[in-house]
Amino acid sequence: MKNQSLFYKIVRIIFGVMMVGSGIGMIILGGFPIEYENIAANQYMTALVDTGYFVLFLALVKIVCGIAFITNRYLPLALIIFMPVSVNMVVFHIFLEQLTGFGAYFILIMNTYLMFKNIDAYRPLLKMR
Repeated sequence: MKNQSLFYKIVRIIFGVMMVGSGIGMIILGGFPIEYENIAANQYMTALVDTGYFVLFLALVKIVCGIAFITNRYLPLALIIFMPVSVNMVVFHIFLEQLTGFGAYFILIMNTYLMFKNIDAYRPLLKMR
Protein backbone atom coordinates (compact mmCIF):
# COMPACT_ATOMS: atom_id res chain seq x y z
CA MET A 1 0.00 0.00 0.00
CA LYS A 2 1.91 3.01 -1.27
CA ASN A 3 -0.54 5.81 -0.57
CA GLN A 4 -1.10 5.42 3.16
CA SER A 5 -3.21 7.95 4.99
CA LEU A 6 -1.94 9.59 8.15
CA PHE A 7 -4.68 7.84 10.15
CA TYR A 8 -3.58 4.45 8.79
CA LYS A 9 0.05 5.12 9.75
CA ILE A 10 -0.95 6.27 13.24
CA VAL A 11 -3.10 3.17 13.83
CA ARG A 12 -0.35 0.88 12.50
CA ILE A 13 2.35 2.43 14.67
CA ILE A 14 0.20 2.62 17.82
CA PHE A 15 -0.81 -1.01 17.33
CA GLY A 16 2.84 -2.00 16.89
CA VAL A 17 4.07 -0.09 19.92
CA MET A 18 1.27 -1.58 22.04
CA MET A 19 2.18 -5.11 20.98
CA VAL A 20 5.95 -4.69 21.43
CA GLY A 21 5.43 -3.08 24.83
CA SER A 22 2.96 -5.73 25.91
CA GLY A 23 5.25 -8.54 24.76
CA ILE A 24 8.27 -7.10 26.56
CA GLY A 25 6.15 -6.57 29.68
CA MET A 26 5.02 -10.20 29.60
CA ILE A 27 8.65 -11.39 29.40
CA ILE A 28 9.82 -9.10 32.20
CA LEU A 29 6.93 -10.01 34.50
CA GLY A 30 6.88 -13.67 33.49
CA GLY A 31 3.15 -13.60 32.98
CA PHE A 32 0.13 -11.42 32.56
CA PRO A 33 0.28 -8.11 34.45
CA ILE A 34 -3.33 -8.03 35.57
CA GLU A 35 -5.56 -9.82 38.03
CA TYR A 36 -9.26 -10.07 37.27
CA GLU A 37 -12.26 -9.98 39.60
CA ASN A 38 -13.70 -13.10 37.99
CA ILE A 39 -12.26 -16.25 39.57
CA ALA A 40 -12.58 -18.28 36.35
CA ALA A 41 -10.66 -15.59 34.43
CA ASN A 42 -7.81 -15.73 36.95
CA GLN A 43 -7.78 -19.53 36.85
CA TYR A 44 -7.58 -19.44 33.05
CA MET A 45 -4.68 -16.98 33.10
CA THR A 46 -2.90 -19.00 35.81
CA ALA A 47 -3.31 -22.16 33.71
CA LEU A 48 -1.71 -20.40 30.73
CA VAL A 49 1.25 -19.32 32.88
CA ASP A 50 1.53 -22.83 34.39
CA THR A 51 2.03 -24.40 30.95
CA GLY A 52 5.57 -23.09 31.15
CA TYR A 53 5.73 -22.07 27.49
CA PHE A 54 2.65 -20.09 26.57
CA VAL A 55 3.58 -16.72 28.05
CA LEU A 56 6.95 -16.66 26.28
CA PHE A 57 5.37 -17.87 23.02
CA LEU A 58 2.64 -15.22 23.12
CA ALA A 59 5.14 -12.52 24.09
CA LEU A 60 7.37 -13.41 21.14
CA VAL A 61 4.39 -13.39 18.76
CA LYS A 62 3.41 -9.94 20.06
CA ILE A 63 6.94 -8.59 19.71
CA VAL A 64 7.57 -9.99 16.22
CA CYS A 65 4.16 -8.88 14.93
CA GLY A 66 4.53 -5.50 16.64
CA ILE A 67 7.86 -4.93 14.93
CA ALA A 68 6.24 -5.83 11.61
CA PHE A 69 3.45 -3.33 12.31
CA ILE A 70 5.90 -0.56 13.17
CA THR A 71 8.29 -1.18 10.27
CA ASN A 72 5.53 -1.98 7.76
CA ARG A 73 7.46 -5.10 6.71
CA TYR A 74 5.54 -8.35 6.20
CA LEU A 75 2.51 -6.47 7.49
CA PRO A 76 -0.21 -8.58 5.82
CA LEU A 77 1.39 -11.78 7.17
CA ALA A 78 1.76 -10.33 10.67
CA LEU A 79 -1.87 -9.22 10.66
CA ILE A 80 -3.02 -12.75 9.75
CA ILE A 81 -0.79 -14.28 12.41
CA PHE A 82 -2.08 -11.88 15.05
CA MET A 83 -5.80 -12.13 14.22
CA PRO A 84 -6.40 -15.34 16.26
CA VAL A 85 -4.74 -13.66 19.25
CA SER A 86 -7.00 -10.62 18.84
CA VAL A 87 -10.13 -12.75 18.53
CA ASN A 88 -9.18 -14.87 21.55
CA MET A 89 -8.64 -11.75 23.65
CA VAL A 90 -12.13 -10.51 22.77
CA VAL A 91 -13.78 -13.89 23.37
CA PHE A 92 -12.02 -14.14 26.76
CA HIS A 93 -13.46 -10.78 27.77
CA ILE A 94 -16.94 -11.47 26.41
CA PHE A 95 -17.26 -14.70 28.37
CA LEU A 96 -15.14 -14.13 31.47
CA GLU A 97 -14.41 -10.48 32.15
CA GLN A 98 -16.71 -8.10 30.30
CA LEU A 99 -15.89 -4.94 32.21
CA THR A 100 -12.17 -4.93 31.39
CA GLY A 101 -12.40 -5.73 27.70
CA PHE A 102 -11.91 -2.27 26.18
CA GLY A 103 -8.25 -2.89 25.32
CA ALA A 104 -9.05 -6.21 23.68
CA TYR A 105 -11.88 -4.69 21.65
CA PHE A 106 -9.60 -1.85 20.56
CA ILE A 107 -6.89 -4.31 19.48
CA LEU A 108 -9.38 -6.34 17.41
CA ILE A 109 -10.70 -3.16 15.80
CA MET A 110 -7.16 -2.04 14.89
CA ASN A 111 -6.25 -5.48 13.54
CA THR A 112 -9.43 -5.64 11.46
CA TYR A 113 -9.00 -2.10 10.17
CA LEU A 114 -5.43 -2.75 9.07
CA MET A 115 -6.42 -6.02 7.40
CA PHE A 116 -9.24 -4.28 5.57
CA LYS A 117 -6.86 -1.55 4.38
CA ASN A 118 -4.52 -4.28 3.08
CA ILE A 119 -7.27 -6.33 1.41
CA ASP A 120 -5.41 -6.39 -1.91
CA ALA A 121 -2.65 -8.46 -0.29
CA TYR A 122 -5.24 -11.08 0.71
CA ARG A 123 -7.15 -11.31 -2.58
CA PRO A 124 -4.99 -14.18 -3.93
CA LEU A 125 -5.69 -16.15 -0.76
CA LEU A 126 -9.44 -15.68 -1.20
CA LYS A 127 -9.62 -16.81 -4.83
CA MET A 128 -11.27 -20.11 -5.63
CA ARG A 129 -9.08 -22.23 -7.88
